[in-house]
Amino acid sequence: MKSFILMLHAPPWSHQSVKTAVDFASTAIKRGNKVNAIFLYQDAVLCAGKELDIPSDELNGHQALLELHDQMGVPLMLCVTAAEKRGLNNSNVNDKFQIAGLAEFAELTTLTDKVVQFK
Repeated sequence: MKSFILMLHAPPWSHQSVKTAVDFASTAIKRGNKVNAIFLYQDAVLCAGKELDIPSDELNGHQALLELHDQMGVPLMLCVTAAEKRGLNNSNVNDKFQIAGLAEFAELTTLTDKVVQFK
């Protein structure tokens, strides 16, 4: 069994990479592996916003991440610095996302076999 951390960089609506990361995580878990966390960095922190209103005919990385968390229990972490730069804080972040720092990300990497980035 391998363990993974997935690091996302893209916003929830304009890149396939968020959906690809969710598909990767789901497949990895179904094959007996573990996803220790999905860490949102740079514009990916926008996936955590409570007020997102993405039309149904567009990619919706926000919803895909929430479904992954609900169905498979994958922790969703977002970088506090990147979030603050984009106007996100505890009051406007969906409660299924945990605000964390790069130090917490670094510590988690010591317990993980592979870090995979999706840009």
